[in-house]
Formats: sequence, C-alpha cells, structure tokens
Amino acid sequence: MNRERLGQIQLPAPEDTDPYPRLLLNGRGIHAGETFRALFPDGWREITLEMSQKPEGPGCWYISNPGFTHICPIGLFVKE
Repeated sequence: MNRERLGQIQLPAPEDTDPYPRLLLNGRGIHAGETFRALFPDGWREITLEMSQKPEGPGCWYISNPGFTHICPIGLFVKE
C-alpha cells in the first residue's frame, strides 16, 4: 500500500542562525530544489521550493513555479 505522508511547511528552528535557514517539514530541513505536492484552494499542485539570496531569514524561500512565485511556502500543507 502506497501511503503518502502529509505535513506542513514550518519556520526554521529558532537555533538555526544561518542567514538562509532551512524550512522544516515533519522535523527535517528542506533543501532548495525539492518538489512537493501542495494543497491550494483549487486542489493539489506540484511546486518546487527555491532560495533567493535576498532577503535573509525564512523570507528567502519562494515557490519557483510560474504563477506561484508570489505565494509564501510557509504554512502550506504538502505530501511527501
């Protein structure tokens, strides 16, 4: 049976002092370039997360897919 694990993209751990901290998903750090199926109001969509060199902090993360670049990935529910 294929079971997909659901999770919510969360802010980095407070002890992560890197200027470009990794977001968390089910307790593990997310790497730039990872792809997920994320829940949006119109259903599940495949997204890829990337990091910008500006700004610093959790705000450096963005969704690289066209049409989704203006949406903050923090708080999204995704399938692993």
